[in-house]
Amino acid sequence: MASFPDLFKLIRHIDEQLAEASADTDALMLSPKSIPEKLTKYVLVGAGNFHLAVALEDLAEVGPLPTITFLPNLPPWIQGIVNIRSEIISVIDLPAFLGLTEKGGAGGRFVVLRHRKLKIGVRLDSIVGTVGRFASDVKPLEAFDGARLDKSLFHSGLLVEKQFYFILNVRNLLTAPRLVDYNRAG
Repeated sequence: MASFPDLFKLIRHIDEQLAEASADTDALMLSPKSIPEKLTKYVLVGAGNFHLAVALEDLAEVGPLPTITFLPNLPPWIQGIVNIRSEIISVIDLPAFLGLTEKGGAGGRFVVLRHRKLKIGVRLDSIVGTVGRFASDVKPLEAFDGARLDKSLFHSGLLVEKQFYFILNVRNLLTAPRLVDYNRAG
């Protein structure tokens, strides 16, 4: 488990990037000739060989993975539950949930995704960092082997330092029938 100084460094890094993004947005707004694009901040993460970009607004928690309580008779992609400030959150292995051949979910990091009152934890191998990107910087999935992914969960991606990150549609993931009721969904 990471120490508090590591967590504080990560938070400080995110705050610095948010301030930088805010300054960039302010500079664009001063230009009367063009309407500025909306800047979206993403947290870049890795689960096995699977790289994701998650919009900052879709996150409730980022950091070290608490102790998982494993539960019997669940699909293998449901890793168990964790207690975050007296709230019980399910933790999944996203690559396994998606049916990808590469497995993730062995690392000691996680993010808690949220949409309204719905939350789920995703176990990760790494938290790479944060980036701010405009809509014009977003690439279609077809540009980077997006054919193997459910288009309802991943609408596009980002190319960051020669690595493609699939942008996760958190709302669609958290309301997916297979996730909501794994007993009935196929």
